[in-house]
Amino acid sequence: MSIQVLDIPLAGNSIIQGDTIPKISFSFDALDDIDLTGATIKMQIYKRDTIFIDISNDSGITIIDDKTFEIDEVAKELNIYPVGKFKGDLEITLASGERITILRINYTIIKQYTIWHLQ
Repeated sequence: MSIQVLDIPLAGNSIIQGDTIPKISFSFDALDDIDLTGATIKMQIYKRDTIFIDISNDSGITIIDDKTFEIDEVAKELNIYPVGKFKGDLEITLASGERITILRINYTIIKQYTIWHLQ
């Protein structure tokens, strides 16, 4: 399996600091030689040498079935990520212990200009 590059947000969308970030679903084709049963999935995004997104199973990633997983929605209150363009990757450790990096990630967050004040 070759490493793919994923731009987050997906084409036609934006991630704006302070907004809800929608979930992203991934499905492997039935012909792909991968079974997520018992697997661990981890994604890390870096600002220079510092991790600011570090998620895995049951902590930001949900395995749906043996061929499908999701990067969970991020609530607006938790989207306090820095503004800019960042890099990271997503790796899967299969139940057999085999570890594969399936995605290199380019993650872009745009500055929020509208400020909400609660009264």
